[in-house]
Amino acid sequence: MTRIVVSALALALGLGACAAKTVPSLSDEQRRALGRVGVVVVEAPTKSSVAGPTPLGGIGGGVLGAAEGVGVGVLSGAGCLFTAGYAWPLCISAIMTPYWVGRGLVEGALNAVPEGERRAAQAAIVAAIGGVETRRIARGIEEEAQRRAWAVTVMSPGPPQASHRDAAAAGIDTVAEITLLRLALTGRPSSSPEDTLKLSVPDVNPTLGLLAEARLRLVRTTDDVVVFERTYRRLSPRDMKFVEWARDDAAELRTARDQALDDLARDVTVELAGVEQQSAPPSPE
Repeated sequence: MTRIVVSALALALGLGACAAKTVPSLSDEQRRALGRVGVVVVEAPTKSSVAGPTPLGGIGGGVLGAAEGVGVGVLSGAGCLFTAGYAWPLCISAIMTPYWVGRGLVEGALNAVPEGERRAAQAAIVAAIGGVETRRIARGIEEEAQRRAWAVTVMSPGPPQASHRDAAAAGIDTVAEITLLRLALTGRPSSSPEDTLKLSVPDVNPTLGLLAEARLRLVRTTDDVVVFERTYRRLSPRDMKFVEWARDDAAELRTARDQALDDLARDVTVELAGVEQQSAPPSPE
């Protein structure tokens, strides 16, 4: 029964993440005041990071697992002492410290990723994250603009600019600077009932999700004043183990990476052009 409840909760959370939509911050009045908008993707270094498995394979996993067991015993003992023995389950847990250490040692060693496999997976993942093409965001905005018949100028990507006053000569009133700030594989709570219902050492082989962050800055071309700034975050609806993300030359990661950029492009489009109005269904005759 517990397993069914946990599975249902994980499914609900996953569907919620997939269905999440960005609510624009700009009002219609502020949007009209922008005038003609020029979109530029700033080519700046993107912060990337990967939360990978514990190094050194079974040895590293065993050491970390044993340390986890010691931590459980110490915290249990402290809780028992603080409550003067009234929290008797903590007292029992403190007495079981050798068990926690032994179990953590075994689980850590068994769950650890072999060092050779970890290094190969790390190389594939780093290559996939490092191969991100930020211009995809500009293309996504351009495609959305064409589909919605929204007048926007997509400018050539380039390094950060101290001034956008030259854009005014081209009839652009506001420059929308888009910078991809971060692309990372970060730890996420596992949705697997097996991982949830048993004592384990999650840091040995963590469940990971892809996080993408982009910043939008609206700069008025007449005086280079930043009139609006917002950061958008997208987290992949799927979460997988480290080696799973690296499988087939990190094919799943590359797909999730491109999807995150497309989602960020839509977020910016919604901010600048407003929420697309849905046409009302025809009334029955």
